Order: sequence, then structure tokens, then C-alpha cells
Amino acid sequence: MTGEQKSFYRVKISGYAHDGVGVGRIEGQVIFVPGALRGEEVLVEIDERRKGVLRGRVKEVLCPSAERLEPTCAVYAQCGGCQLQHVTYAAQLRIKQEIVQDALQRIGGFKDVSVQPVLGMETPWRYRNKGCFQVGRRKDKVSLGFFEEGTHCLVAESCRHLFSPKVTSLVDSLEEILSAFQVKVAQKGVPGLHQILIRESRAKGEILLVFIYSGKYCDKKKAIAREIFRKYSEVVGVCQSENTKAAGSILDRKVEIIKGRNWLEDKIGSLTFIISPASFFQVNSMQTNVLYEKVLEYVALSGEAEVVDAYCGIGTISLFLAKRARKVTGIEIVPEAVADARKNAERNGINNVEFVQGKAEKIMPQMVTRGARSQVVVVDPPRKGCDRELLDSIITVRAQRVVYVSCNPATLVRDLRYLADGGYVLKEVQPVDMFPQTAHVECVVLMSKVED
Repeated sequence: MTGEQKSFYRVKISGYAHDGVGVGRIEGQVIFVPGALRGEEVLVEIDERRKGVLRGRVKEVLCPSAERLEPTCAVYAQCGGCQLQHVTYAAQLRIKQEIVQDALQRIGGFKDVSVQPVLGMETPWRYRNKGCFQVGRRKDKVSLGFFEEGTHCLVAESCRHLFSPKVTSLVDSLEEILSAFQVKVAQKGVPGLHQILIRESRAKGEILLVFIYSGKYCDKKKAIAREIFRKYSEVVGVCQSENTKAAGSILDRKVEIIKGRNWLEDKIGSLTFIISPASFFQVNSMQTNVLYEKVLEYVALSGEAEVVDAYCGIGTISLFLAKRARKVTGIEIVPEAVADARKNAERNGINNVEFVQGKAEKIMPQMVTRGARSQVVVVDPPRKGCDRELLDSIITVRAQRVVYVSCNPATLVRDLRYLADGGYVLKEVQPVDMFPQTAHVECVVLMSKVED
């Protein structure tokens, strides 16, 4: 490619990186171009040069793709919440399929495995049942939104199209209420209110709020909670928590109730679940049932199998499995989630499930030592993937089938390769679109034990 000006180049986009960013070349060097689509020719300004890899910014789309759209969100270019609003939904699904296929081949060395077409949504908007909104100030008004990508600059009115109209309306009202009560907002090292966690039950229409502070709680908290309850009958609880950590869980201290209760009730299929503020629950209620039905298909239970569900959370997958298994053992590190899981089993009248609190990578080896021989193991780990000890335990227990649910293709294929080297064969990979308009993709994978 030849330079148009000092640092402007015409670039032909040939494909996509793992995060949905367009990829091209300038004089043999790879360049990553956010917002550019395959097949497009774009005028690019180089922002960054690092170890022979370039990163650029689109200044002009010279030859646009037929798959390019005008983003729905007015602040899409500033907000870091979505990456693919400028692409047709059909193209989004193909991009995600390619991201998974590329990871399997490039990271895992799986050359002959085909990825199934992504299971998408009929209406890929307003699907999120949970959001942690950053709190800032714009002039004299409290503002809620998300950070601009790679910064701590708040973008107001961001990602509103991903939440229900009810939550969007509530966020607008919260800005007004907090401004009227002159709530102190955390900024530049000064403690105060810095996040609001909003969880919504799509089945029941209930909403739970958690105000997260970086220091002393607001002394007007009860009056604020009363005003929220007065304006929104759907709100069943207003809580507060303190978080002084720079990273990690947003709820690193006890959640205290200000008004109402500290839990929601939601449904997946025919099952009912209690959800606490810190408990993991899939953010896309509509697609969760699609995801779990695929898990059920892959485990292929006949009613006599014993199953281990590692990283079980509040027991969502475990209780689905229990309908077709002799016994399910769910393992979860978060005590509150285990308590919720036990309540959920009782609530649904399921008595062939045992929930164990602890690290899956510690509990599984103990089960192996005691002679446990589970025929099926299901894992749904955090983004960092499975611990090596857990994978070793799966190999040792010689489970007939392993079903792996993952939100991170890179760590997924790393773990799949380890299991493959330990005597398992990769049978099928099914992506599910849990996060439309973003580059994130969930996968369900089936592996089977190679017969000796």
C-alpha cells in the first residue's frame, strides 16, 4: 500500500481478528483497523506501532461493504460496549463463527473441525438482564453510562439499546433522582458513588439495584430508595455495597439492603431460579434456554449417568441436567451462589443434586481420590478457562463425555487441546450468540473419550 499523506494509507481489509476488528496489510505489515469490514478499502490513520504490528483508525470508507449499516446507537463510535453495530446481524454471526474457527486452527491446532453456524436471535436488541453502569458528573447533573474503550471517560446514554425499555427509563430517572439529592460521585481519587448494578428478571418483570460506593455510604440512601420505589413499582430491592478494589469483582464486600430485598426470581425454561446480586446468571435470558438445550443434547443422558457440573454458579445447568441424570454434583467457589443453588433445587423440587462449595480444581481431584467415576463432566468456567488440575482430574476420571461451555474462544481451545492430548476427541463446536452487537461469542463443545 502507498501512503496518501504522512501517516494515511489506503488499506484493503482481508479478514477479522479475534475481537472482530478488521485486518489488513501495509507494505507487508499487519494492521488492525476497528470498524473496518472485510472487502472494504479504507483510508487509515496509523495510531500505534508495536513490534511490527500496526493499529489504525478509519478516516474514510472508500469502498463500503454491502454488509455495512448505520449504527443504531448515537454514541456507538465513542462507547466501548459494542463492536459490531455497524454490521448486518447475519454478518455478525458469520464473523463470530470465523473467530471460533480461527481460534481452533491457530491456537488449538484443530485443522479438520468444522464450527456449526452460530445460533442467533430473532431480535438481537434489548437482551441484557444485567448492567453495571458507571456513575459520573456532566456539569451539575449525575450521569450514568459506560466508559469509552480503553479509557475512564464516561459516555452518557451508552448501550441503552441493549437493555429493556423499562431499564432504560429507570436509568434516566436515576440520573434525575441522584442529581436532585446531590449525591456525591466518586472522581479523581475522591470516594463516593461510582457504579450502579441493575439486574432485571425478564420472567417476573422485577428489578434489583445495588449502589456501589468507593467509600462512605450516602446519608440520604433511605430517602433515595423511597423515591425509587415510589416511581417504579417493578423495583423490588435497593441495596448498597462498598468496593475499594481497583480490579476484580464489583461486589467485594457484603451487600446491605436499604429497602426491599436482595434477590430476584427468574426462569429458564420450566425452572425457577433465585438470583443474588453477586451470583452468576447468563445476561441474555432469551438465549440461555437455547444454550442449555444444546448442553442437554450433548450430554445425551439416559437417566442413569452421574454428572459433575464444575463452576456451577447458582445451579442453572445442574438443575437442567438433573432432569435426565441419576445424580448431579455441582461445584462452585462462591458461597452465596451455592446457597442460592440449594434454594433453587428445593424450589424446583429436585433432590438428585448435591452442591459443594469450593474451587472446582481442588474438589474434582478429591472426588477422584475417593473413587468417583462420573460418566459426564460439564464445565462452564470464567474467561480464564479451566485450571490444569481440573483438566487432569477429568482425564483421570475417564468421563465418557465432556461438555465445555465457554465465553472465551482462546482459553476454550487451549483447554480443548489439553483434553485432546489426554485422550479425548473433539466432536462438535456450537457457537451461541449471547451478546449481539458485540464481538463476544459463547460456545458449547462436545468431547468424547477415545476408546482404548
